[in-house]
Amino acid sequence: MRVLDHEGGLFDALQKVGPKAAPVRDGQLRADDPTEIVEDVAEEKPGPLQLVASAVTAVTMANMFRHAETHPLILDLVLVRKFGADWLDWEPETIESAIVQDFSTGNVSDLNLAKINACKALHLVDSFWKRWEVFTWCAMPLNGLFPDFRHQQVPTVGQMLVAVDIANRIREDSAWSGELEAFMKTVYQHDGVLVPLPPADFFTLSAHGHEADCHEIDEKWPAVRASDKEPVGDTMVAEQLRRMLHAHRYLEESRTRLRKQMELVTHV
Repeated sequence: MRVLDHEGGLFDALQKVGPKAAPVRDGQLRADDPTEIVEDVAEEKPGPLQLVASAVTAVTMANMFRHAETHPLILDLVLVRKFGADWLDWEPETIESAIVQDFSTGNVSDLNLAKINACKALHLVDSFWKRWEVFTWCAMPLNGLFPDFRHQQVPTVGQMLVAVDIANRIREDSAWSGELEAFMKTVYQHDGVLVPLPPADFFTLSAHGHEADCHEIDEKWPAVRASDKEPVGDTMVAEQLRRMLHAHRYLEESRTRLRKQMELVTHV
């Protein structure tokens, strides 16, 4: 019986997907949109440029596989609804071909292929919950960014929360390793956040060396979160609450995008 190397195959698939210049097919660029082109020194795979739709247009069934704002869980749910669990054993080229044929959406953007492969990794292997580098490689596409296999990427607290939130929705049977807990603590430390936020709040953080009163932060946080208003003042507590609110807003933006796009799945 053939033993599938799911982890090796998934990471090979992710590595084939890299950042490219992204012309807009649907809609126009905003005046403040960046026009920087990221040059990838690695050998490019042959083929036509993959297009990522501009974020100024709405996500629809016609553009969801090309739109930069399509939520990763929507792509995952649509594939599950259409193909069942079979697609999880398909090669990336087969997945892309099936999408083009069965959804009549044109090409699939490289960014959304990265999102699909990240979700596939969460379905099939436990490495996301066990190894910090795998967590980062998957967390980037789950946040709409390309993974970089040559340079270390450090997620923000907000990006970490989104990745954990998506993982929790895909699977509930994999426990976080001590390595990942230590990595997440480092992310909080890197962003200067002293109180962990759900869903990445299954450990405690040390406030050693800081003057902030974490008990006061804990007491004030529910009111700040509910009001969605940034506290004023230059105290350590106020600054901590502002940083926490920024990360929480980023998570809620992802959840809101998911809720709005869920209606697309009902038509599959």
